[in-house]
Amino acid sequence: MNESSSDYKKESKKIINRLLIFSTFINLALTIIKYVLGKWIGNIALQADALHSGLDVLSSVIVFSAIFFSYVKSEKFPFGLYKLENIASSLVSLLIILTAFEIGYSLLETHEVLHVSTIKQIITAAVLFLIVVLMFLYSRYEKKIGIKYSSSGIVSDAEHIKSDLFSIFIIICSIVFSIYGLNIDRYVAIIIVVMILHSGFGLLKNSTLALLDINIDKRTIDAIRQEISKFDHVNEIASIKGRKSGRFMLLEIVVKFDIASFEDAHKLSSDIETTIYKKFPNVDNVIVHYEPIEKKDIKICVPLNKSNEISEDFSNSLSFLIIDYDLSRQKILNTQEIENRFIELKEKKGIEIALFLVKKSVDIIVATDHIVNTGPYFVFKTYNKKFYIVNSTKIDNLQNLLKSISDKIYAKQTLEVARV
Repeated sequence: MNESSSDYKKESKKIINRLLIFSTFINLALTIIKYVLGKWIGNIALQADALHSGLDVLSSVIVFSAIFFSYVKSEKFPFGLYKLENIASSLVSLLIILTAFEIGYSLLETHEVLHVSTIKQIITAAVLFLIVVLMFLYSRYEKKIGIKYSSSGIVSDAEHIKSDLFSIFIIICSIVFSIYGLNIDRYVAIIIVVMILHSGFGLLKNSTLALLDINIDKRTIDAIRQEISKFDHVNEIASIKGRKSGRFMLLEIVVKFDIASFEDAHKLSSDIETTIYKKFPNVDNVIVHYEPIEKKDIKICVPLNKSNEISEDFSNSLSFLIIDYDLSRQKILNTQEIENRFIELKEKKGIEIALFLVKKSVDIIVATDHIVNTGPYFVFKTYNKKFYIVNSTKIDNLQNLLKSISDKIYAKQTLEVARV
């Protein structure tokens, strides 16, 4: 994990812990307010809801504890205990569903406000309505923070608060309707129960899927793919797999590079990992597996002298034979002989030739030992081109030469220097 990801983790931990502590005290305050108001107007339903808010305090403590201990890493849990947050989210979603059933059960009962003046009922309803408004705004803010930091625990806590507001709203309806002698709160409650159940089962589904290591969403995968595609030498992104663990992601990526050097491939994979940590700070761990690209059709360059043999002096070759070759069928697709137009240059002749052949997309250069550690050699190495070193300059049979190159490639996927 790089520095940016570490800073994100510290920042999110600080904000989320502060939010959960605040949420716990809010639920505690709600418990006291509901119970006092319930006693004041003699409303049994409001007193019962106060006890339910007491359970909400326990819910907030569960989420807080899960997130607090989720950062712990040990030899037995090297990836941390982030899934504690998913477990807490599942428990909270079950509490939300339980809330819906409690409200549904209350529909079978009759709640009345007995021997209470209208003024007391109006004051109680007004206070409860103010609480509903403030708590609704708070739950929206809490959910926004949860989404921002991909915290399923925070999102579930926000949804739980919102579901509790529905039960308060029903009590407000029962108080107000009782003043006017109306009794339609049951029908409102049915709609609210359906909404709460939808929210609860939705959270339960998401947290369960996270526990089952469902792959990350397609939008995130596409965004990661786009960032990786910006790197040179990335020929193919074979797969991107990831799973959610709490609010963090664990990624495993397989890419194919057109790089011959192991050191260069390792550096490129490290650069990709660093970029992913930077662009996606909620990634806790990413592993990039790199593979060499396997080409079916390749371009082979054979430098020729005036005797139509392999030139020992690469820079002063008379011409270059470019062969398009099908590796799988071991068949020549096309041949083209290009004259050495740089032969009159006095300086950097070999380098210019090498750059010209690179633009021609040559993959393998057939040459003798004389090319090693020369200017052209290092140019080809820079662009990850491969060499096929021969001992004899005579080309007795071109097809046999190409077949030998093909066999070497299949025997050794990363071909840097092969000898015959």
